[in-house]
Amino acid sequence: MGHILLKSAAFLFLIALGYFLKCIRFFGPQDYKILSKIVINITMPCAVLVSFASYKPDFSLLSIIVLGFGMNCLLLVLSCFISRRQPRQTRAVWLNCTPHYNIGAFAMPFVQSFLGPASLVSTCLFDLGNALMSNGTTFAISQNILSGTKGLNLKRIGKTLLTSVPFLAYIVMLIITLFSIDIPAQIVSFVTPMANANAFLAMFMVGLMLDLRIEKSLFQVAAGILAVRFGVAVLAASAFYFLLPLPLEIRQALAIIAFSPVGMVSTAYTPQAGGDPAVAACVNSVSILICIFSTFVLLSTFGALH
Repeated sequence: MGHILLKSAAFLFLIALGYFLKCIRFFGPQDYKILSKIVINITMPCAVLVSFASYKPDFSLLSIIVLGFGMNCLLLVLSCFISRRQPRQTRAVWLNCTPHYNIGAFAMPFVQSFLGPASLVSTCLFDLGNALMSNGTTFAISQNILSGTKGLNLKRIGKTLLTSVPFLAYIVMLIITLFSIDIPAQIVSFVTPMANANAFLAMFMVGLMLDLRIEKSLFQVAAGILAVRFGVAVLAASAFYFLLPLPLEIRQALAIIAFSPVGMVSTAYTPQAGGDPAVAACVNSVSILICIFSTFVLLSTFGALH
């Protein structure tokens, strides 16, 4: 329990440090994008490689991919139903901010640092299902709903997925694992320092992303979206932890994932769909704060149960 609290305090310090350095203008408001590129394209894929290197194939865990995909679909359906009578601009925010999970830059560092290799693999599998929706599919569906047209731009969705480094890393490592291909120990040793840097960079980046200057006029729509997301998160985390026939550490990882913040892609796709980017930014920042608190509570609870 004490070990978990100490590590949690270290993570909280990194987030606070990032936010403090942004407030005193040591870093600019857009500097988090540099760290985001490093985390998404370098340290996170390295963490994926290291976790899969020590993982033995378990085909039952492939269902977690479906779980990640299904949770995105559930949130998209709920947002579509709840916002059906809202103006187009408001509906665009609901459709693009309610689904998606920020797993690579938030849930993964916690799982990597507090739980075992199998839990990190399950996190990657969930994120693979999440990526199938978040990397363009949800945006394409939202465009069709808002315009009243049918059919998806599969070429654009495929191009987006195939240019996503994390998505490709998941696919490659999954194939290697399923075919029982051994990863040379030299490669694992070479990328381990970069994998170990993932948690530090991701938490520091979260601090740089935070924006606590939230306008009251934006908060009504944001509050509705957050209420739906975290209402579903409570139910999903409970179901994952208490009902799934999986090892304890995997159920713990899935419970943490359920409380992941809104995906960063939401802030990019929302204005493209005609929504207010300020509302998307508000949803993103508040969801990070809620998730920080929720994750610390979960980790403390898990530690107390041992």
